[in-house]
Amino acid sequence: MGRALLAVGALLALAFIGFGLVIYLSRDEDLVAVDNLLSERLTRAFQLAEGRGADVDLARETDFPWDRVLIVQPGTPEPRITRALGSRFHGMESFDAGELLVFARGSRMVRYADYRGRGVFARIERPVAELSRAEAVFRVRDLVIFPRR
Repeated sequence: MGRALLAVGALLALAFIGFGLVIYLSRDEDLVAVDNLLSERLTRAFQLAEGRGADVDLARETDFPWDRVLIVQPGTPEPRITRALGSRFHGMESFDAGELLVFARGSRMVRYADYRGRGVFARIERPVAELSRAEAVFRVRDLVIFPRR
């Protein structure tokens, strides 16, 4: 009886180790989800800017440290974003399919948001534009969003 219980216990332990190994090997914990609150805040700022007659300064709209922002055209492959960022882009696929705003400090991604409005980004490099914190000020005219340079 003791041997049978020991054998069952050993099999259960092996099963738990096997399940744990499957979970560990199939995980993708490096992926970071889009910052929904930041996405909504930036989208609202762009949508309201023209009516207020104000520019959108991304430095004022964010509350975290960053020194450059990448504006990424929808459908841009991850390797192209990684190349522009200078390190691996850890973002997940976005469901809203708007431009991505990838905030970085040096070559490290800090956060990213997706633009969810009806406006169109213009006068920027495609598929990936890079702007410093000081350059990341935008004007909006007739739902066209462009850097104020």
